[in-house]
Amino acid sequence: MKPVTKIQFLDDSGEKFFGEGPCRLLRAVEETGSLRGAAASMGMAYSKALRLIQNAEAALGFALTQRNAGGRDGGGSTLTPEGRAWLQAYEAYRDACMEENRRLYGRFFPENKGGEQVGCVIMASGLGKRFGGNKLMADFRGQPMIARILEVTEGIFPRRVVVTRHADVAAFCREWGAEGILHGLPNRNDTVRLGLAAVGEMDGCLFCPGDQPLLRRETVAALVSAWRGEPGMIWRPAFAEQPGAPILFPNWAFAQLRALPEGKGGGYVAKKYPERVRLLPVRDKCELADVDTRETLLELAGQ
Repeated sequence: MKPVTKIQFLDDSGEKFFGEGPCRLLRAVEETGSLRGAAASMGMAYSKALRLIQNAEAALGFALTQRNAGGRDGGGSTLTPEGRAWLQAYEAYRDACMEENRRLYGRFFPENKGGEQVGCVIMASGLGKRFGGNKLMADFRGQPMIARILEVTEGIFPRRVVVTRHADVAAFCREWGAEGILHGLPNRNDTVRLGLAAVGEMDGCLFCPGDQPLLRRETVAALVSAWRGEPGMIWRPAFAEQPGAPILFPNWAFAQLRALPEGKGGGYVAKKYPERVRLLPVRDKCELADVDTRETLLELAGQ
């Protein structure tokens, strides 16, 4: 059993005009630079996206987006200052409600603890500059490298998303049956934030790099199992007591993950709380190795 928090706003007539759908749509507008692109990234018809925005604007009494005409790419859409302020307020209010609901659930139903849900965000947004191209689609033992991470995480999590800047990676993941979140933002903190928003309300979340082809399924499952034993801790694998990735965060860290400094990843939060970090030993250091160069790819493929 698990409580679920849904935050929705109704207009004076009792009609819903804002919730998670419009929230994700506005974030997608911010990420893609256009309403049409935002709708496409969510698999939504443009007409429906336009209707959602117009309904919300009518209820709120101010514009959420503004059209920018012209330019090399034919213009696009951005959030208005009022729209950005509304979105930030909604997300902060939603997150506070979720946290309070979890606290109250534990207080009134302590006997039902233990059914915590863990989401998974596969980080696949790197541009592969040292590799010389999109390394995630590079061949690794006869299949794209990203397939290895999809294999080892499959069936373990109730919600799993792949956050990427590569259209071919997103398409491959969807064919595999995993949700691909395509975006155009530049930094690692953007990938973390987008992933958290996509997995939704969870008690914990594993952030898994897409370029660790020797990561074992047993390690992923063991991290989740260990976290269930101490769900308030940050769990990460380690070889010879040297911590690595992936990292599993409890929900108390989500607010800080959403507000990471530019260019920082989850390790930034883990380092802030060394007393809350627990290490899961692994036997082979190659399991935690990531692929930065073509030489590393060949080396790991030969293991």
